[in-house]
Amino acid sequence: MRESEKNPRTEHVYIVVAADAARTEELCANYGVAGACIADPERLTHRAARLRPASILTFFSRDLIGRALENRRAGFRQNWAKARLDDLGRVPGAMRIDANGKVAWIYRGRHAGDLPSIEELLAR
Repeated sequence: MRESEKNPRTEHVYIVVAADAARTEELCANYGVAGACIADPERLTHRAARLRPASILTFFSRDLIGRALENRRAGFRQNWAKARLDDLGRVPGAMRIDANGKVAWIYRGRHAGDLPSIEELLAR
């Protein structure tokens, strides 16, 4: 028996969306991840993770512009009609929470497009 079979790592991935339940359900269904999303319209997780708003200077950074172009080429488009002004400067974050509910790892983005790939996140 291999070591990985002795101690299997059971993980669940959830996406916390800063929107009400109906909007969260719609967004997650559009991206094929229905059932993996948690609505957080009050942005409690954002505050709990101490994610700060992005600096206005990051809107002009080479890193953010590059990420925006990458997303555009992949087919993602910003829906400005549904965008909320208070979300425009919000930075993303990611957490690994252990089985006891303790935060084992946290990533705090530097700008609105700063989030590692899902492969990088799961490798943590």
